[in-house]
Amino acid sequence: MNGQVVKSSARNRREKENNEFGELARLLPLPYAITCQLDKASVIRLTSSYLNLRRVFPNGFNLCQNGTTANVGPEIYEIASHLMQTLDGFVFVLAADGKIMYISETASVHLGLSQVELTGNYMYDYIHAQDQIELANILMGAGVKWNEAAAADEFEVERVFFLRMKCVLAKRNAGLTDSGYKVIHCSGYSRFRRPNGLETSQTRTTDGEGALDCLGLIAVGYTLPPTAVTEIRLSAFVFMFRASLDLSLVFLDSRVSELIGFEAQQLLDKTLYELCHVCDMDAMRKAHCSLLLKHQVTTSYYRLLTAQGGWVWAQTQLTLVHIPRASRPNCIVGMTSVL
Repeated sequence: MNGQVVKSSARNRREKENNEFGELARLLPLPYAITCQLDKASVIRLTSSYLNLRRVFPNGFNLCQNGTTANVGPEIYEIASHLMQTLDGFVFVLAADGKIMYISETASVHLGLSQVELTGNYMYDYIHAQDQIELANILMGAGVKWNEAAAADEFEVERVFFLRMKCVLAKRNAGLTDSGYKVIHCSGYSRFRRPNGLETSQTRTTDGEGALDCLGLIAVGYTLPPTAVTEIRLSAFVFMFRASLDLSLVFLDSRVSELIGFEAQQLLDKTLYELCHVCDMDAMRKAHCSLLLKHQVTTSYYRLLTAQGGWVWAQTQLTLVHIPRASRPNCIVGMTSVL
């Protein structure tokens, strides 16, 4: 008799537990087709990530009782805007410790990794080992100084960086990858809070200027380029070039004369540094170093010399191209867009 009571109690407990987990899964901001298949560990992981996201962006989730938005903070408009504009990328939000609080479902299109798999796990587990220190420095606010004159308790710092992320797509769908990693161009901002205004123990030191508290990072990730460089259709405002590893130009297409006035032959053996404005040279150097390490990069906007002695604003996508059966990269291929 006692054994039956124990079994009945255990069965009732399991039923209540399953019902609670089912209800919790239904409350997650995910389609029912996904939530109905989640195991208990995934429900806990996703719920924890969602609650953490609400803590970092509390003003972004205020809703009226009828479901319409009210007093929605700029963070949600930021995310919504990016989602509308990022058909060739995905949005992600990281906590200060590198956990993925949110990532859009479009990540699966570019990486082959699902939104459910990524959310709640550490970004460090999905990026190249050589990029982990760079990401940690971004999240810790290395080099960021608190402006004592600022009245607000929180402030934001713009971030542009490149990460090599795991890609498990089939080769025909993956685009350009290197050892299973795809270069992702990340653009967004980190949010920091005044040290005495944070209700958490995650405090970071920055350049001896005291402590800053990182709330998180929101960014959009784009693949570079979306297809192989040999398959990209060039517009009328883009010219292509090949260069050696020191950015010495060895070939330029004919569009260069229409866009900046130089004939292609005039620029052979010159480096991209010689055509770049001196004030933009440091940014070009950083992009060059990142290219040699990660094999793909997009430069920031820079001033490009014209034949008339003036300058035009430009941006260049650079790709390190390997030749088959060669132990070293063959050349750099660049596509420069002139504004």
